[in-house]
This record gives sequence, structure tokens and C-alpha cells, in this order.
Amino acid sequence: MSKYERLIIYPLLFIAIFCALTGVNVVNATQQFLDKIVTKEIVVVNDEGNTVASLKYDEKKESVSLELYNNEGVRSVSILGYDDGGAIGIFNHDGNLTVAMQNDNQAGGLFLYNGTSKETKLVGLRSGLYGGVLEINNSRGLPTGIIGNNAQNNGYLGLFKGELLGFLTPQIMLNVGPAGATIETAK
Repeated sequence: MSKYERLIIYPLLFIAIFCALTGVNVVNATQQFLDKIVTKEIVVVNDEGNTVASLKYDEKKESVSLELYNNEGVRSVSILGYDDGGAIGIFNHDGNLTVAMQNDNQAGGLFLYNGTSKETKLVGLRSGLYGGVLEINNSRGLPTGIIGNNAQNNGYLGLFKGELLGFLTPQIMLNVGPAGATIETAK
């Protein structure tokens, strides 16, 4: 037996002898009820060894997540808890985000994504400053239409160019105010 083989075999042998003498069960197939389990991660695998679920704490993000995977080991659902609230993400068969329900600036939001690795938001339904807001975005994720409430608690509809600067200045704005409806167009 070589020197390196002994470095592997002897520690394993000592662990096995220790477990046998102290009564520690390395593999225990009986059902047990525990009052408390303390761990940073729990992983559930299928018969092929693929992860199908995990519950873990991410120190970098300082958040807790519950991840569910399909039979191929691709993430299909995420439930996250973090300081500002929580989120639920649903992913397609490629593992790309398609739907997210999350805390958005201290209010709720429901977002639909394009299902690619770019995670481009196409539709957003969220609570805004004056009430609910529906935002429609183009394939680049830039707003082209917004329906919401204005400061007078009346409705508005804004249509935009679909580019960043076009978002800052609406092309058409239908707004309901105290004196009635107004239509504004870009010049």
C-alpha cells in the first residue's frame, strides 16, 4: 500500500471503527421525528441523483430560497424571502424566468418575462404611487404603453416610442382630470 493510499484508507477506517463503537448510525433508514433541524441547506434528489428541491440560505444575498427542479435538474420554481419582502419565480423548461410575483417598492408586483436568458420584462402589473399600473414593454424591455391612475385618482393611458428617451416623453397621453379628459401628443 502506497503512502497516499494510507492517507485515505486509515482515516476512513478510524471513522468506521469510531461509528461502530459509539453506536453512530451513518445510514439510518428508519423514520424519526425531530423537534428541530438546524442546517444551511436541505437538498432532495430523485433516484438518478438529480436535485429536485432545495431549501437554503444564501449568505451573499442574505436571503432564504426554496428551489424546485424538474426531472432533468432544471429549476422550475423559486420562492425567495429577503429583507424587503419575498418573491416567487416560475421558469420554463430551459430554466429561464417567465413569471415573477414579488415585492416591488413596498407594494406587490406581477411580471411576465420573455423566457430567455436575458430575462426581459414584457408585462408588469404593480401597485404604483396613485394605484394600480399596467405596463406593456417591447422585446427590449422598454415601455410602449402604461395604464394607471394619476394624482387626482383618475385614469391615464400613455403610449411611448419604445426607446429609453421615448419613455421619458410620452407620444400620446390620455389623462382624466377634474375638468374632464385631455389628450396630449408629442410635438
